Amino acid sequence: MKISNCFAGLATVAGIAMTAQVAHADMLDDIIADGELKCGVMLDVPPVGMRDNDNNPIGFDVEFCKDMAAALGVEAVIVETPAPDRIPAILSGRVHIGVASATNSLERAKSVAFSIPYQIWDVGIAIAADNTDITSDADLAGKSVGTVRGTTGEVAFLDAYEKGLKDSGTTYTSFSTNSEQFLALQQGKVDAIVEATTIFGEYVKGAGAGEIRVCCTLASAPADWTGLMVKRDEQGFLNWVNLFVWHEWKNGRTNELYNAWFGYDAPSMAFPGVHGY
Repeated sequence: MKISNCFAGLATVAGIAMTAQVAHADMLDDIIADGELKCGVMLDVPPVGMRDNDNNPIGFDVEFCKDMAAALGVEAVIVETPAPDRIPAILSGRVHIGVASATNSLERAKSVAFSIPYQIWDVGIAIAADNTDITSDADLAGKSVGTVRGTTGEVAFLDAYEKGLKDSGTTYTSFSTNSEQFLALQQGKVDAIVEATTIFGEYVKGAGAGEIRVCCTLASAPADWTGLMVKRDEQGFLNWVNLFVWHEWKNGRTNELYNAWFGYDAPSMAFPGVHGY
């Protein structure tokens, strides 16, 4: 091949590459140019997403989306996306980002890209508001505990029970419903109750306001780490999203949202043995 032809070929390839880059504008630029951020949010999972009496979207994830839009200087558009539709909505372009409490699993990451964790669902321990004896799961030793039959919280507690709490004199009662469980705590029939922190959040802000509080988590229970989801090839947008999540934590806003919607402080987003914030 002649050298001139070789350079001509390289120029053609470079031209094609530049054209491809221009054709694929970064989603971050598009969002800013269009003036709106479309967030896919589950609105059937209180308190992360739901509707108020006027049918307006509210909840932890809704507020997180609004904060993100404000940081971008655009309008937040909440697009209702039930759990099965969270990833399809992103892949189809119906939403820019999924703000939908999605577990950051490796399987899901084959389809979408995840941000650093912005929220953790875990198993919590609730006690009477004036109780000062229980500050960690270790303090359940010798106490009476209430669970709800067949729940993730009960499974996690029974594992800890069999591995040590049982021998320390801890007793437990398995209730049929959360209502029975909450009532037993309020009436002093148990010292503490174990359940998913999101379920506690609604009760602590509602019927149990001022009467019970979430003191801590069941450390032995597996935590559910969640991330924001974007298209896999939108690295520029993902970089911005990760920085936003970090800033939201750094300036205390994440903690404010946790207290407002879950009724307790935000947990550490640092996984043991791994860097975090």
